[in-house]
Amino acid sequence: MIAQVKTLRQKQRFLRACRGKRCLGVTMPQALELFGKSQPGRFFAGPTLALDIGGSTAWMAGHANPDELASFLNFCGCKAVVLDEKECPPPTSWNRAYTLFVFGLAPGRQLPEPAVDETLWTSLTFDPVPPAGLVARMLFPDRPARRDDFYSELCTKRARGKAIVWALKQGSTIACTVGAYAIGREQAYMACGETVEPLRGNGIGGRLIVRLANTLSAQGLQPLFLCAPERVHFYTRLGFEKLGEYARYEAMG
Repeated sequence: MIAQVKTLRQKQRFLRACRGKRCLGVTMPQALELFGKSQPGRFFAGPTLALDIGGSTAWMAGHANPDELASFLNFCGCKAVVLDEKECPPPTSWNRAYTLFVFGLAPGRQLPEPAVDETLWTSLTFDPVPPAGLVARMLFPDRPARRDDFYSELCTKRARGKAIVWALKQGSTIACTVGAYAIGREQAYMACGETVEPLRGNGIGGRLIVRLANTLSAQGLQPLFLCAPERVHFYTRLGFEKLGEYARYEAMG
């Protein structure tokens, strides 16, 4: 039976289902640790299942009965779920939308920095701790609710030493950013690599991503991130290794 994480036993089930999973093995336990009390309706567990339901999308580790899973997700108002098809049958009657690929870098390994427009690169200012508000506005300019949630969660993660965000600035404006938004004992989940439209194609985003990944790797962590099919070539070209995949399923109708 799937139930909200309230007891020690349910928490143990949640963490056990996440153990050993790439990306989800650090993002979901950290979310439970930081937001389990303030957002109790977000986290659920079954005997072999962990669910993090943020908004209309659920992130899932472990497995459950497909019929029960479909009924529960529909009850929660979920429109999509991300899961490991090798481990978990999808919710009954849900449609497969696309694949999310796991890319990463082995701890201790260093990637060569990609070529960039050096004139542009040297004109930018590196900020290892950009203001959370500036990052949120740059990433979600037209989604105020998502922007506010991102800002709040980033502030909490930074205060607990669970996130690192880097940026390149043009004056007071963020031109490029990337972050490690979940940092555990072994994994560091990287996300939100973004460059402003006028500066794309000059290599600055790729170099910033590689620099952060190399820094995390040198600390003994394994940098990991998820990417959609259209970004596979980009991360392969940077030298990252494909390590696995997850599938996104969406409710019918």
